[in-house]
Amino acid sequence: MIFHDRLAGERRWRVLDCLEMAPGHSLNEDMIRSFFREGGFYMDVETLRADLDHLEKYGCVTLKRYRLRQARYLLVVELTAEGQQTWHCERPVPGVVTKKPF
Repeated sequence: MIFHDRLAGERRWRVLDCLEMAPGHSLNEDMIRSFFREGGFYMDVETLRADLDHLEKYGCVTLKRYRLRQARYLLVVELTAEGQQTWHCERPVPGVVTKKPF
């Protein structure tokens, strides 16, 4: 596995980790980005959306878009049971690490 793919896999696992710790296992995308920033890792909107789309494709999360006003949406990400299994490293998902990072 090349370095870039390994980083993407760990980043996606950490998104699941943020959701696992959140009350109700859901957060909006801005909160997820702020957790990464506070941890010292920059993540732009496009990278996060690509990771969320990947996790949704494999059933780890559900994405709900709420319209706030014209051309402005709030994206809420919710962890699924399959996502919890992936977070526990019990269910392998392509593009997500299979061992918990340090």
